[in-house]
Amino acid sequence: MIAVLAAAAVGLLSAFLPFTPAEPYLMAAVATTATPPVALGVAAAAGQTAGKFLIFLGTRGAIHSPWLRRRLSRRTPTGRKPAGRWGTMLARPKAAGARLVEMMERPRQAIGVLLVSAVTGFPPLLATSVYLGRTPLRPVAFAATCLLGRTIRFVAIALAPRLAGY
Repeated sequence: MIAVLAAAAVGLLSAFLPFTPAEPYLMAAVATTATPPVALGVAAAAGQTAGKFLIFLGTRGAIHSPWLRRRLSRRTPTGRKPAGRWGTMLARPKAAGARLVEMMERPRQAIGVLLVSAVTGFPPLLATSVYLGRTPLRPVAFAATCLLGRTIRFVAIALAPRLAGY
């Protein structure tokens, strides 16, 4: 039971801190405890989904923040938006990811992108969660899709050592 709660906590933490992945914890927990791998995978998925859901909802609230609206609409004296560091970083992926962004603007296609992101990690689920927070995607659809994808990923990872004979 403690390993399952720890898996949920690690999943939640890893939702906010990408350098704290849940996958190594799952593999170690399966190898060192008698806890069922499926229970560990589902717990980690639930924890991470809860964190990503908070990020999704936080983005929705932040978009309506007057401070952020002023910040995003700030212009230079010439009338153009300042390029700066953020403008340069956002200009490069714009060309490469235009199709992906276009897909995420449509709720049905966004669910597919979210599911792929939750299962494979590409595009990164953190970025997908933030972006989808500003679209019309329903929160229930986001949470259910994220939970399904993360469950598939984490249960497969938790079962991997047993399938390999360890």
